[in-house]
Amino acid sequence: MLITKTLAEITDEICQKYGDREALVFPGKQETYTFSQMVEMSNACAKGLLGLGVKKGDHMAILALNSPEWVILELAAAKIGAVLVCINTASTKSELSFVLKQSESSLFFLTKGFKDVSFLDNLTEICPELLTCEPGNLKSDTLPCLKTVVLLDDTALKGAFHFKDVEECGKTLGEAALMEAGRKVTAKDPLNIFYTSGTTGNPKGVVLDHYATVNNALVSGERMEYDEDDRVLLCLPLFHVIGFVLSTFAGLFRGASIVIAERFETKKALSLIMDESCTVFNGVPSMFQFMLNTDLSQYDLSSLSKGFIAGACCSNELMRRIVEELGIETIANLYGQTEAIGITQISSSDDMEYRLHSIGRALPGVEVKVVDLASGEETAIGEKGELLVKSAYIMSGYYHNQEATNNAIDREGWLRTGDLVTINGEGFIHIEGRIKDIIIRGGENISPAEIENVLKHYQGIFDAAVIAVPDELLGEEICAFIIPASGHMLSGEEVREYAALHLAKFKIPKYIKFVKEFPITSSGKIKKAVLREQVKDEFAQIVHREIAAAINR
Repeated sequence: MLITKTLAEITDEICQKYGDREALVFPGKQETYTFSQMVEMSNACAKGLLGLGVKKGDHMAILALNSPEWVILELAAAKIGAVLVCINTASTKSELSFVLKQSESSLFFLTKGFKDVSFLDNLTEICPELLTCEPGNLKSDTLPCLKTVVLLDDTALKGAFHFKDVEECGKTLGEAALMEAGRKVTAKDPLNIFYTSGTTGNPKGVVLDHYATVNNALVSGERMEYDEDDRVLLCLPLFHVIGFVLSTFAGLFRGASIVIAERFETKKALSLIMDESCTVFNGVPSMFQFMLNTDLSQYDLSSLSKGFIAGACCSNELMRRIVEELGIETIANLYGQTEAIGITQISSSDDMEYRLHSIGRALPGVEVKVVDLASGEETAIGEKGELLVKSAYIMSGYYHNQEATNNAIDREGWLRTGDLVTINGEGFIHIEGRIKDIIIRGGENISPAEIENVLKHYQGIFDAAVIAVPDELLGEEICAFIIPASGHMLSGEEVREYAALHLAKFKIPKYIKFVKEFPITSSGKIKKAVLREQVKDEFAQIVHREIAAAINR
């Protein structure tokens, strides 16, 4: 049964229930906050936002690594009906400028950055007025909506407040002001805007309301079987729904403690699992790969028992090693999109065969269907087609982009995922590829995912990624990037011989490239555009030679 409570309402109830139990643990600064402290801090922050003049519907952006302050800001915004705009920490200066302007954010919370990435330098280059203006009085030609900047760390900037100043702004306000603001917020009001990282064009702002976020976190947490004895290691970024909704709030709603890592670092994550007795680790395939490629003998990981894999399906070899070497016996595949949060998920009670090869069944509140690409008609059981989703968790739309919204969601409310799938009689769904990734070789449509899934079954292959490369004769040819399994030496011919046992001849990769790792996005997806760029010159030369040979024949 789905509920109609706001994020603030459900969180207040949870905090009252779990009181003095640990809610947020931040080993990086040796900070721990109980559920009671979390709600007290969010109330103080919410009053501070009111003191700064924030009103229901105002947009406030955040650019930072994971921290307790992020969670507190989310709850504070939710209490007064403000909308938190979540910005990817990998954003370039131009992307940051676009998102801040397109989202019409009037407040911006940020840290100085990390490593060689300076959030602050990017911002002051976009808004040099911050170097001379008074805090809260920014007047920028580039970002006309942005008025207030707040620093979340000890960085100094003349035109910005510090986070502690926000709470000071609310100290003259009583509880009545906060309660009055809260009464105006409903479950169908917008809660967040998450910007998708498309491969072409500007990112699109996905608007999610309280109802979608709260209920998706509840049903996902239930299927993951989180409980109050769990300690969830949060390495997934809070600017993605897999870290924000499906890890943090899915855990908190069931009384789990969230152990916050600023970002994923292999050895630090392993140390945190050991030192904090974490029971849950959620990640993308590359995170698990990095952990398994480390000497695990120096880490006690016996506390681990639960976790999910999101972003991409992983190989049998990787799944086996997660179970055997990390001890996560109930590891689950989770499938979702920013536009619909969690869509399908494996359950711990599902057969291992499904846990290995399937993305699970639809979550409660989700309808799915598979349609033929040509006709748009629903396919028969087991036939390949595009996955369409209708659910309680689908976005309100793309912010200020009705055309894109209409292209993504039809008049009956079905979201086009762009994923090719099959579904069996029991409702288990198998990913067959992305529509836009289809390779057209000599007129044949070939799914890279089909080839990848075959290759990943081979014991000598740790992971595989397949792309199209240009070919003079056939238009496109197949190139497979392979990460060999630990201790295995492979040849291209060996890979092709294995592929020939399971694939039609025209689907066997012509080119094999062995690599140590793949370039990935922050959500764990392989950057196939980067792979194509890496071999662009090589295959341009091949095509040139083929053309020259054809002329000389």
